[in-house]
Amino acid sequence: MPKVISFTLPAPYPLVNRTTGYSHFTAMKQKNQMQREVAAAAYHLRPATPLQRAHVLIERHSVGTPDTDNLWGSAKRVLDCLTTPAPLVVRKPGSRQRVKNKRGLGFIVDDSPKHLVLNVKAMKCRLCEQKTVVTITELVDDEVMA
Repeated sequence: MPKVISFTLPAPYPLVNRTTGYSHFTAMKQKNQMQREVAAAAYHLRPATPLQRAHVLIERHSVGTPDTDNLWGSAKRVLDCLTTPAPLVVRKPGSRQRVKNKRGLGFIVDDSPKHLVLNVKAMKCRLCEQKTVVTITELVDDEVMA
């Protein structure tokens, strides 16, 4: 039986068109905020070990429906929170080690096509019903990744 992890963020994730042009510090602050929201929403749902292969469905419920490239590109911040942090390079002992995707919370191993099937949907709703729903389903070996 594959594992299914589902959680809801209280607002629709921000679109690229809204976040483009901010300073590096503001963008970093927004990424950290997204990580905190995901961590709070999925506090007890994180698996002991990251899922090796997974299907991730991100549903953005909002008043308007964004265009496709804006919708998919904007999902990156949510997706980055689901991956596992990994050392970028191995350095000498005692030096600071840079980490690839330091905001990852360890739900899935990586967001590469080898480990992930991603679907992003825009759902139209009323103003008071806006949210983001994330569903992560483990893919077992006999399932075909399409």
